Amino acid sequence: MRRRAASMLLVLAMLLVNVGCGASETETDTNESDNSTNTTGGDGADDSSDETRIPYDFPELDCRQGDFNILNCEFVWDMYTYLDFEEMTGEVLDDAIYERNRSVEDMFNVNLVVEDLHIDELNTRIQQTVLAGDDIYDVAYSRGDKINSIIAGGYVTNLYDVPGLNLDQPWWNQSVISEATIGDGDAVYFALNDFSLCAFDLVWCIFFNEDMLTSLGGELPYDLVRESKWTIDAMHELIKLGTNLNGDASFTFDREGNSVYGLASYSRLVGSLMTGAGVRFTEKNSEGYPELIIENDLFYSTAEKLASIFGTAGDYIEANNKETGQNYEMLFEQNRALFLGGEIKSASVFRDMEDSFGIVPSPKYDESQESYYSWMNHDTPTMCIPATNADLETTGIVLDALSYLSYTDILPIYYSIRVSQKSLRNEDSIEMLGIIRDTLYYDASLTYGWTLDLYTKLIGKISTGDTNLASDIAAAKSSVEEKIATTFELMND
Repeated sequence: MRRRAASMLLVLAMLLVNVGCGASETETDTNESDNSTNTTGGDGADDSSDETRIPYDFPELDCRQGDFNILNCEFVWDMYTYLDFEEMTGEVLDDAIYERNRSVEDMFNVNLVVEDLHIDELNTRIQQTVLAGDDIYDVAYSRGDKINSIIAGGYVTNLYDVPGLNLDQPWWNQSVISEATIGDGDAVYFALNDFSLCAFDLVWCIFFNEDMLTSLGGELPYDLVRESKWTIDAMHELIKLGTNLNGDASFTFDREGNSVYGLASYSRLVGSLMTGAGVRFTEKNSEGYPELIIENDLFYSTAEKLASIFGTAGDYIEANNKETGQNYEMLFEQNRALFLGGEIKSASVFRDMEDSFGIVPSPKYDESQESYYSWMNHDTPTMCIPATNADLETTGIVLDALSYLSYTDILPIYYSIRVSQKSLRNEDSIEMLGIIRDTLYYDASLTYGWTLDLYTKLIGKISTGDTNLASDIAAAKSSVEEKIATTFELMND
């Protein structure tokens, strides 16, 4: 997405009144309307909101009441996966999406039809319909870490061949498009846009218990973030404050125990913190060819820093099992973890938590690092257009309009209601959310499958404190390079 100042949330909040088609006004008269209007500091209206909207020319299109079919991911992992509703629900975000869709339907005389499927069944459905030659879905979502197989199989369309898609605009995630485009730069087969809210729900960040940290004498890290002092070392110092046996014999997890952990999460956090420190698996050269670059001082030094956290009993607990209670979200909610590494969606899980909690981006490697980087989970449902789509022009017009209206009308509500107001409890965290939004990074090397096996092995070892990594990289190097070559040839054929 386009980089904007952290104050973008204030601008977004002023757009709350512009729900619906850009050519008309729709009131948000729901049981949460008081919350939405409070974010503007007045009656919910703002005379400058029209000036902040990016102009958009809605093309003339008459679909003659035809169906526009979308294959979507059903609710999973606590993500907000919903693309449409049969009727108004009384929830501000749900109703804004309902109104957006009805506006587009009226504008183009089209009927939006959303089919929800389990995330692990999406790719198979796309392959089946294309192999059968069936033009069923105009747009489809695929599980991100599996999409490479349907690209290689020729099951999806080059998005640059779709008229009407404004892929250079901020309602299309620019980090994804930049990283996913390789070689000549005239082919990209998947993207993320603001039509679906899943992608931001799955962005990684750091949560912390404000009340607990204050009682322990620790500094709330907001100013550290602002002053570029929020680093891995600074985070580790605060994590240590929360490590406490509380009478238990060891830090081995006991559901009925009293021990408190400095940090709770699971191995994926290693990947997020690596990204936050500026570590990259691949980098494109001047010809757009991706090269494996992980063998460098930054990678090994970051691995050492992270291993010292993850390998210290009490400082960190691997916890991703809800059945046993050894789960990072459950431990944090029960005040048994001072810090938590997780995705934005976790904020909605903590709505009923009594203690105040905050959110900050993943820390930098050191203070000299130019920017924070917030890792977008490569599992996120990723948008593509099936190769059997016979009317790309209509698809481009409808999809881009839906994405534009999501950017102008849905995102403000998503931030200020679902994430900020309902889940985050102070202005500091809302500012941090803006920083996270402005620093998104998408690792296409994982989506294409080049480095996925290597990534899984490395983060698995670091999460146990093991830093013997050089042999793993050496063993995987030729395989990674072969996969890159295969994709490069495919994308530039």
